[in-house]
Amino acid sequence: MVEFVSEKPRAAYLNYRDLDLGVNGGSGDYEEARGWGEKYFKGNFRRLAMVKAAVDGEDFFWNEQSIPVLKQ
Repeated sequence: MVEFVSEKPRAAYLNYRDLDLGVNGGSGDYEEARGWGEKYFKGNFRRLAMVKAAVDGEDFFWNEQSIPVLKQ
């Protein structure tokens, strides 16, 4: 994948879990995931986490880099 990864800034591809950017760690904490989440989804990360809270509030669909639930 090295030839397909951009540099300066390093970007991620949708549906490719780049675990080097970060992982949820199992806690599903929004602040913990914000570092890598904003690299993937830019300014949409907070909005996506709010949608996740409305649609999947129990975080059933979880993986290492799934969008966490943001409860307000």
